[in-house]
Amino acid sequence: MSWAGWVDWVGLLSLLNAVLASGIVILSFALLIYIPIYSFRSRVARAFCALLACVLVVYFVDLAVANAPLQTALLWLRLQWLGIAFTPAAYLHLSDALLQTTNDRSRGRMGAVRLFYALSGLALLGATLTDLLVQDGLQEAGANHLRSGPHFWAFLLYFVVAVGWGGVNVARAWLRCLTSTSRRRMTYLAVAFVAPAVGIFPYLLITGWPAQLPGALFWFVLVLSNLAVGVMLLVMAYTVAFFGALTPDRVVKHRFVRFLLRGPVQAMAVVITVVAASRADGFLGLPAFRLALFGVVIAILLVQLGVELAKPLIDRMLYRRDRAEIAWLQSLSNRLLTTTDLHQFLENILTTMCDLLRASAAFVAVIDEDRVRLEVVCGPLEQADSLLPCLLYTSPSPRDS
Repeated sequence: MSWAGWVDWVGLLSLLNAVLASGIVILSFALLIYIPIYSFRSRVARAFCALLACVLVVYFVDLAVANAPLQTALLWLRLQWLGIAFTPAAYLHLSDALLQTTNDRSRGRMGAVRLFYALSGLALLGATLTDLLVQDGLQEAGANHLRSGPHFWAFLLYFVVAVGWGGVNVARAWLRCLTSTSRRRMTYLAVAFVAPAVGIFPYLLITGWPAQLPGALFWFVLVLSNLAVGVMLLVMAYTVAFFGALTPDRVVKHRFVRFLLRGPVQAMAVVITVVAASRADGFLGLPAFRLALFGVVIAILLVQLGVELAKPLIDRMLYRRDRAEIAWLQSLSNRLLTTTDLHQFLENILTTMCDLLRASAAFVAVIDEDRVRLEVVCGPLEQADSLLPCLLYTSPSPRDS
């Protein structure tokens, strides 16, 4: 039998899907913290945070109900509609904010955004308190999900109209961009616009999963979908970070990449380590808890070391046109000396000289006109004070020089 015959593809792909879903949760939560700190005044950033919150809720519930009994998952699956129901309104809100950046303002469109948020609230009530939109669920291909209710078609229509209208607004915003920079950024948003909706929409409610198709194919499609959602969220967040920014692009790029490497990337390394440790219980005679403990420590240290080692390469990628100037700016902090730095530097030299010359004391004095003051002293201060008159006597005066 070939190796493909004994590999548990469903288990392997479901594990990979859980890791990707964890990554999306981590990324969404991290961006939901990062973006308001630096771009809260931007309408685009606030609307994007609403969409991020929907993504966070949906994927967090997916992780919570993974491999859980169906009865336990039912309550969580209904609470998941907090993210599903408000996704259409968040899409329309984001597209309206993008149009406003091109000075296309419409009271009717703003009223429609408020109306869609109200409709989303009604959809949430219908999904959590009644069986109009969703009903008690089932498990197919190893995934728990609710069944569609008698009026689920209404939410489907609402979802398609909102996302489609948002896509039209984004296209209009792209056409209204007058500079190459703004059009490039709007292109990134337009390409990534639909991906979160694909990951959030409960497509299993429409058709279910055909029994004649293998379960591994379902998980493979889900893995590809989550991978696309993660990448597109990253692209959207990177683009949104520039809207309303009052700092140079270089600062925005460096700050964003540094946050990703020291935040989500490190968190993902910890998650992968914990998952691997739970699957390697008993390795080298150690329980999973100790393996996870050791692995997390190693993962954190390796990520930090990797970030430091990769910093020159990352800088070259981010600052392709100003490499020489950026290298000079980065080395500038190492060349600047404060008063304390100068004193510590001179003290280190005096300490080394005293040990080498077998002297018990040494000092550095500054002669300022007719005054002599001690700058740095190494050893007993009394010996340095006794030498100051001699130094003042033997030093030439400014008039003689």
